[in-house]
Amino acid sequence: MNNSPASPPRSGRIVPTASAKAFADGAGIWEALAALTLPLECAIGDWVSVSGFDFAVIRRRWVCADDVASLEITLDHPAGYGRR
Repeated sequence: MNNSPASPPRSGRIVPTASAKAFADGAGIWEALAALTLPLECAIGDWVSVSGFDFAVIRRRWVCADDVASLEITLDHPAGYGRR
Protein backbone atom coordinates (compact mmCIF):
# COMPACT_ATOMS: atom_id res chain seq x y z
CA MET A 1 0.00 0.00 0.00
CA ASN A 2 1.36 3.41 -0.88
CA ASN A 3 0.75 6.52 1.22
CA SER A 4 -0.97 8.62 -1.43
CA PRO A 5 -4.39 7.31 -2.42
CA ALA A 6 -5.57 8.15 -5.94
CA SER A 7 -8.66 9.94 -4.67
CA PRO A 8 -8.47 10.86 -0.98
CA PRO A 9 -11.75 10.77 0.96
CA ARG A 10 -13.63 14.02 1.46
CA SER A 11 -15.92 12.83 4.23
CA GLY A 12 -16.24 10.22 6.92
CA ARG A 13 -18.61 7.27 7.12
CA ILE A 14 -20.85 7.12 10.20
CA VAL A 15 -20.44 4.18 12.58
CA PRO A 16 -22.86 4.31 15.54
CA THR A 17 -22.28 2.75 18.94
CA ALA A 18 -24.92 0.22 20.02
CA SER A 19 -26.65 2.86 22.16
CA ALA A 20 -26.63 5.43 19.33
CA LYS A 21 -28.08 2.87 16.89
CA ALA A 22 -30.79 1.81 19.35
CA PHE A 23 -31.72 5.42 20.06
CA ALA A 24 -31.79 6.38 16.38
CA ASP A 25 -33.96 3.35 15.57
CA GLY A 26 -36.37 4.20 18.40
CA ALA A 27 -36.55 7.87 17.40
CA GLY A 28 -37.11 6.97 13.75
CA ILE A 29 -34.02 8.83 12.55
CA TRP A 30 -31.69 5.95 11.68
CA GLU A 31 -31.93 6.54 7.92
CA ALA A 32 -31.05 10.23 8.36
CA LEU A 33 -28.15 9.40 10.68
CA ALA A 34 -26.78 6.67 8.40
CA ALA A 35 -26.96 8.99 5.38
CA LEU A 36 -24.70 11.63 6.95
CA THR A 37 -21.37 12.45 5.38
CA LEU A 38 -19.37 14.41 7.92
CA PRO A 39 -16.38 16.50 6.83
CA LEU A 40 -12.84 15.36 7.56
CA GLU A 41 -12.52 18.27 10.01
CA CYS A 42 -15.05 16.61 12.33
CA ALA A 43 -13.20 16.00 15.61
CA ILE A 44 -13.57 13.87 18.71
CA GLY A 45 -15.80 15.75 21.13
CA ASP A 46 -17.85 17.46 18.42
CA TRP A 47 -21.60 17.11 18.65
CA VAL A 48 -23.73 16.22 15.64
CA SER A 49 -27.43 17.12 15.71
CA VAL A 50 -29.84 15.09 13.59
CA SER A 51 -33.54 15.98 13.67
CA GLY A 52 -32.98 17.82 16.96
CA PHE A 53 -31.17 14.91 18.67
CA ASP A 54 -27.51 15.24 19.69
CA PHE A 55 -24.81 12.62 19.14
CA ALA A 56 -21.14 12.86 20.16
CA VAL A 57 -18.15 12.05 17.99
CA ILE A 58 -16.18 9.62 20.15
CA ARG A 59 -13.70 8.12 17.67
CA ARG A 60 -12.10 8.72 14.27
CA ARG A 61 -10.55 5.71 12.60
CA TRP A 62 -8.78 5.46 9.27
CA VAL A 63 -9.36 2.11 7.61
CA CYS A 64 -6.81 1.28 4.92
CA ALA A 65 -7.30 -1.60 2.49
CA ASP A 66 -6.35 -2.23 -1.14
CA ASP A 67 -4.67 1.19 -1.50
CA VAL A 68 -7.83 2.95 -0.33
CA ALA A 69 -8.14 4.89 2.92
CA SER A 70 -11.55 5.65 4.38
CA LEU A 71 -12.49 7.50 7.53
CA GLU A 72 -14.98 6.06 10.01
CA ILE A 73 -16.52 8.50 12.48
CA THR A 74 -18.09 6.81 15.51
CA LEU A 75 -21.11 8.56 17.04
CA ASP A 76 -22.48 7.90 20.52
CA HIS A 77 -25.70 8.80 22.29
CA PRO A 78 -26.37 10.46 24.65
CA ALA A 79 -24.01 13.19 23.51
CA GLY A 80 -23.37 14.40 27.04
CA TYR A 81 -20.95 11.53 27.57
CA GLY A 82 -18.61 12.57 24.75
CA ARG A 83 -15.32 14.33 25.49
CA ARG A 84 -15.59 18.12 25.21
